[in-house]
Formats: sequence, structure tokens, C-alpha cells
Amino acid sequence: MPMTASNIGGSRGEPLRSASAIVASTESGQHLLKIDGYSRTKDVPTGSLIKSRSFRVGGHSWRIRYCPNGDNSTCSDYISIYVELEHNVTEGVRAQYTFSLLDQGGKPVPRYTLGSEQTFRDLSWGYATFIKRDELEKSEHLKDDRFTIRCDLTVTKEIQTMDVDIDTAAIPQPPVVVVPPSDLHRHLGGLLVTGEGADVTFEVDTRTFAAHRCVLMARSPVFHAELSLSSLTTTNDGAAVAVQIEDMEAQDFEAFLHYIYTDSLPEMKGSEAAAMMLPDLVAAANRYKMERLRLVCEDKLSEFVNVTTVAVILAFAVEHHCLGLMEVCLKFLGDPANLREVIKTDGLEHLSKSCRSVLKDI
Repeated sequence: MPMTASNIGGSRGEPLRSASAIVASTESGQHLLKIDGYSRTKDVPTGSLIKSRSFRVGGHSWRIRYCPNGDNSTCSDYISIYVELEHNVTEGVRAQYTFSLLDQGGKPVPRYTLGSEQTFRDLSWGYATFIKRDELEKSEHLKDDRFTIRCDLTVTKEIQTMDVDIDTAAIPQPPVVVVPPSDLHRHLGGLLVTGEGADVTFEVDTRTFAAHRCVLMARSPVFHAELSLSSLTTTNDGAAVAVQIEDMEAQDFEAFLHYIYTDSLPEMKGSEAAAMMLPDLVAAANRYKMERLRLVCEDKLSEFVNVTTVAVILAFAVEHHCLGLMEVCLKFLGDPANLREVIKTDGLEHLSKSCRSVLKDI
């Protein structure tokens, strides 16, 4: 029978139909690290670690690294905690992680709950200054020489392509109700701009900033401690007494408040302005224990790493415990061509004066 247009495809000339799907999924898991005999783990020297048992999330094996006396000498008063892949990967594994100190009821303690999202290859990610040992020892969360840290991990799995039933692959109809994206940041940012309902003020240089005690307390454990203990007295007319900020410039404090209210950095005009403001915001993030702000600034600062800046940025990263930024700088210097150019600019001489220990890593 000759082939004609009438019998190509199906018996009645219908086109052959098939469907496939591109699936980008995630998988979440939790791992509890119970420290039983905390006082004895303190015998582990600074820079040494104890690893958890292996656990699997998202098709990969993971371990938690527990450093009871800090990851290095700059954070020896703290407990450091990290999560790592058990094996190296070439493409990298994107994962969101959160570490939480649990109370005696098994619930996360907000003040000691920190999280971020990173790409894992041959690195571990976490917090060098997760909690001060003396703070833990004075708290109710350490009982009978025991405490628990929970790691929540959400892994972005490899994108897969698969066949699907043609009947389930129909083009979805647009929803009747369209939910707009969250605009909470816009409303809170408006409160900051108008100062409506403000009950605390800050004096920085010659400028005054009105703010809201409840917002500050919710965003920073340091503000929570300082503003919830009636440390601010009020005047006869009920207005809060101004708090004097001595260690920040007005423009930096303004950017700091912008982040507190909107969870984003303000627009910075020009790379020079950003390079000058970001280090001050890192210092503020450390001062007020706002880990996400520090990581956001680290990510931005890593964009400025080049032959002329790497030595200064690396010294800064070491001083302020910016482990991710330090890793970016060390990888940059790991390229022999980059290292030769840095030597020409006397960059290593700067490092030898500011942080000699880093030269060993280089």
C-alpha cells in the first residue's frame, strides 16, 4: 500500500502525540545532633572537630561538623557548627540549611536559629560563632550536661526529564484567583520612612532615626536583649529616649535599618560606594548577630575581589570571620597567574603584616 497523506500518523490521519516533563524538585530532611556529655567534649582542642553519623537527603550523604572550642583561634569562645557533603561533586549541590539549638521541649530557640543557602562542592558551610559557650552553659537549654542541635536541610535535586501520560500533560488553565507576591517588606519599609508609631530613636552623627522596638527585637537577638530589659527609659511625654550610636556613620546605619525592615540592601550607587559601605555592614551584622545580613554582604563583597583588592578583602574576611569570603579570596590566589600579579602589587606584604596565618593557606 503506497504511503499517502491520509495514513501518516494514526489510522485516520491524527498526529502522533507524546509528552515529557522537566522536573526540578527538592527534598527536605532533618538531623538531630545530640551532645551527651558536653563538658567532656570541651577537651577537644580549638580547630578540631567531631563529626556526626552520616545521613542522606536529596540523594547525597551528609555529616555535621561540631567544633566545641571553635573552628579557629578567632572564635575559640564559641561552638562552631557546619554541614558538609561526604563526597566531592563537580557540579555542586544547592542546598538550604538551618541550624537550631533546641529547648527542653524540642522546639528551636529563635535566638540561636540560623540558616542560609549555598552551593556545596568540597566545602562545608555553617557558623563559626553559632553560640558562645558561656551563654549555653548559663542557659536552661543545657541540662544534665546535654543539649541538642537540629539541622534542617533542603536539597535541590538534579533536573530530570521524563515521559508523562499525554492525558495529564494538558496546558493548565490560568487560576481564577491570582495571589500577588508578598509586599510585607514594602509596608514595613513604609513604617521606617514615615516613623509612624516609632517608640525608639537613634542618634548617629548629627542625624536622628526613628524606629520600632518590636521590629528591632524580632530581627536581632542583640536588640532583643537590649530593648526588652527596660534598658531605655522614657520621658514625661512618653517618647523614647534616644540611643546614641558611636561606632557607625549615619549613611551606614541608614542602610542597616533599611535591611532590618525590608530584608534587602538599599541600592548603592557605584562600586566605590558599595565597597565602602559593605564592610561597615558586615561589622554591624556581627555586632547585632544578624547572620543573613553578613552573608549577603559577603556575597556582594566577593564581586569586588581582584588583583588590587584581594589582599585587603582577605585580611578583612579573616578579622570578621567571613569564611565564605575568605574562601573566595583563597581560590583567587590559588590561580598562579593571579598570585604573580598580586605579588607585583605588594599584596602579600600587606597580608604578612595584617594576618600572617593566612599565608600558610596560600
